[in-house]
Amino acid sequence: MAEEHPDTTFPYPIPARYRCIRLLGQGGSGLVYKAHDQRLNRNVAIKFARSPSIVSRHRLVNEARLLSSVDHPALCRVFDVGEPEIPSSSLFMVLEYIEGKPLSKLQKSMSVYDTVKVVHSLTEGVCLMHEAGYAHNDINLHNIMLRVEAENAPQHNKEAVLVDLSIAAPSSPASIQRDIYQLSSLLLFLLTKMKPEHFFQQPITYQGQIPSNLSRMIKQALSLEPNSRFRNCDDLRQELSSWLNRYQSKKRIFKFAAANVTVAAIIVLIFVFLREPTTEHLFESYSTEQNHYEHALVFAHYSQHLANDGYTQQAADQAESALIHFDDLISDRPNKLNYHGKRAEFILNSEKLFSNAQLTTMLLNAINEFGETESYDDAPAAHYFLAKMYLGLARLNSEQPHLVERWKGSAAHSINAAIKHRPDVDRYRELHSEIRQYQSSGGTD
Repeated sequence: MAEEHPDTTFPYPIPARYRCIRLLGQGGSGLVYKAHDQRLNRNVAIKFARSPSIVSRHRLVNEARLLSSVDHPALCRVFDVGEPEIPSSSLFMVLEYIEGKPLSKLQKSMSVYDTVKVVHSLTEGVCLMHEAGYAHNDINLHNIMLRVEAENAPQHNKEAVLVDLSIAAPSSPASIQRDIYQLSSLLLFLLTKMKPEHFFQQPITYQGQIPSNLSRMIKQALSLEPNSRFRNCDDLRQELSSWLNRYQSKKRIFKFAAANVTVAAIIVLIFVFLREPTTEHLFESYSTEQNHYEHALVFAHYSQHLANDGYTQQAADQAESALIHFDDLISDRPNKLNYHGKRAEFILNSEKLFSNAQLTTMLLNAINEFGETESYDDAPAAHYFLAKMYLGLARLNSEQPHLVERWKGSAAHSINAAIKHRPDVDRYRELHSEIRQYQSSGGTD
C-alpha cells in the first residue's frame, strides 16, 4: 500500500521559515508541496525526496544542479536545497511555484499557432539542457505546467514549463533522440490527440488536420530511419522557429493588406468575380477552400509583380504567404489536381525569390504530397505536372550530375506516360521535346 502523507503539513521537519499550504502532487521520486517563504514573502514549491535513500538523494541533487545550470522560462527555477536537520528527515529542494494548470488538464484545444509556440519554448529549454550535458527523458503532458500570470490570461500569454526533471541524466545520442521524439509526439498529440503509431497509419496531411509543413516536420522527427531524423534538438528548434516566423510574416502581410484595403479588395474581387458568373449567391458559396485559393493566387501574383520591380525581399515575403495558402489548400483537398499544378507552377517560377536548395526542398515536398498519378481524374495531366517538377529538380541541381541524371530520367518517364494516354496534347509534346533537348545538352541549356 502506498504511504499516506498529509495534505496541509510537511511530511518531514524543515526550517520554520517555510509554511505549508497544501500538497501539489506526488510521484515515484518525491512529494511536492506549495509553501510560503515567510522570510522573502513569496510562494514556493518544495519537493522532498520520497525517502532518505541514497538513490532518492542523488536524483534530487542531480535535478537541482541541472535546474541551477540553465536559465529559461520553460524550466522551473531552483532557489535552494536543504539538508535534513534530523536523521529521520529528508533532503528537500525549494523551487519556483508555477501558477497554472498541468497541460494534461487543458480543457480547450489551443490554436495551431499557440501549440507550436508552446512546444517551441519547451524545445528551447530542452536544447539548453542538452548544451549543459543533460537529457530530460520524460517529456509528457503530466510534467508540463501552463504558467498564467492571471486567472483570465489569454491563451497566447500562457507559457509552458517543465516541472519534473527527476529522471534527467547525462545526455547521450540515444537520450537526445528520445527527447526530440517526445517533443514531437507532444506536438502531434496537442494538434490531433493522436499518437505516433496512428499518425503513420493515417496520413494527417491528406486529412487536413494540421498544416502540411508541420506534418512533414513531425514525420521527420518521428521517423524510424535514423538518417532521416533531426540530428539534434537545435534542428527541431530552428524548424519550429521558421514555421512561427512564416506565420507572423503572414499576419504582417494581412495587416499591410488591411492598411491598403482598397488595392487588396480590388485584386481579390477581380479574382472572385472572374470565377463567379453571377453575384447572387457569391458570399453564400464563398468557402474556406475558395478563400485559400483566392488568397494563394493574389499573393502569388503580387510576389511576381514585386520581383519584376526589383523588390526581392518583399516579393519573397508575399511568396511565403502564397505557399502557406497553397499548402493549407492541398491539405484540405489533396486529390484536386489543379491545386497541385498551380503550386508547382508557382514554385518553378520563383527562382528569383528562393535559393536552389530551398526550391529543391519545395519541389521534393510537392512531389511527396502529389502521391500516385493514377489517383487523379486526369491521370495524363498528373503525369505532365510531375514531369515538370522533375525537370525543375534537374535544372536546380545542374552541378550534381548524378542528381541531374536521376531527375531527367524521372521527368522523361512521366511525360512518356502522359503522351501514352493522350498523344494529341500539344503541351505534353512540347514538354517532351524540352526534356529531350535538356538530356541531349547534358543538362547545360
